[in-house]
Amino acid sequence: MDSVQVRLSHGSRTGENGMKPVKKSGISGSTIKIIAVAAMLIDHIAAVVLTRQIMAKGYMDIVKGSQSQIAVWLAENGSLFYGMQIMRMIGRLGFPIFCFLLTEGFCRTRDVKKYALRLGLFAVISEVPFNLAITGHLMHLGYQNVYFTLLFGLFALCGYAFFDRYEQDEKKELPDILRMFLTVTGVLAPASLVAIFVPLSSGQGGFGAKLAVRVGILCAVTAAVLVGYGCMKGIRRVQTVCADLTVLGAMMILAEYLRTDYGGMGVLTITAMYIFRKKKVVSVLAGCIVLTLMTFSEAPAFLILIPIALYNGRRGLKMKYFFYAFYPVHLLVLYGISVLLGLGEIMLF
Repeated sequence: MDSVQVRLSHGSRTGENGMKPVKKSGISGSTIKIIAVAAMLIDHIAAVVLTRQIMAKGYMDIVKGSQSQIAVWLAENGSLFYGMQIMRMIGRLGFPIFCFLLTEGFCRTRDVKKYALRLGLFAVISEVPFNLAITGHLMHLGYQNVYFTLLFGLFALCGYAFFDRYEQDEKKELPDILRMFLTVTGVLAPASLVAIFVPLSSGQGGFGAKLAVRVGILCAVTAAVLVGYGCMKGIRRVQTVCADLTVLGAMMILAEYLRTDYGGMGVLTITAMYIFRKKKVVSVLAGCIVLTLMTFSEAPAFLILIPIALYNGRRGLKMKYFFYAFYPVHLLVLYGISVLLGLGEIMLF
């Protein structure tokens, strides 16, 4: 999505004693981005075009039928169905790479405001192509494109950086009321997230009673952990952690409320990568674990550890706006193909 704006020279460095520049081995940010774009394109061909073909062949009706009916349908349409599944698995490589590049871009950009503005602008531009691709309609408020998820993740990182600066500068202090508020919300945030992401089934004792017990227990555990952490690291660090949890919780809830692609877990993936940003492989590993906790179908994402391990930190080709524009353009093209196949009116969601 956003180009990694590296302040180093492109592709080479000067050797000792002013000798001939030596190329740094590995692959650049633009190469990793091309891998992500290719994976995303494969995924969206399967999701936008092939899934419509499968639905047109009666898949939604057959899944409710008997095992024998399903077997007959698969005998006729198995190549299409399993091909779509394989392509969707390949597509799992795209999002975590974009999350990784977002954290890289945030750490290295000269102007985070412009960075956020670009993400927000393309989130708006991409919404109509996204709506057409998944529903066949210009407007659809039930599901928003992935740029919004990346934008909320960027906001979470901005909050982290802001509060870290306050912690490191002992001459600065947040207002007492704000510090108290953030401390309370920092304890409540994990409980709120559990209430959203680990839904409780109603039954004996009632949904509300079960939820209240779980929230209460988690709040007590969180408070105890923070007190213990404060004894080791100091009160300023605890206040920073509480502020970080508050910002993270707010962005995850916002992503879930607006039903963005990957939702709150996408924001958490970005945050996890940022926390471990000093070790790139560990950073990506943490993000992939979060995605897999969301759904095991995201497990192929762990394969991105290979290109990330080879990443040399260089920007590579200057193709920033190509990568921004590719998302809405390719969605429009894929929807156009669906229309030409007579499948444009089929809603995927």
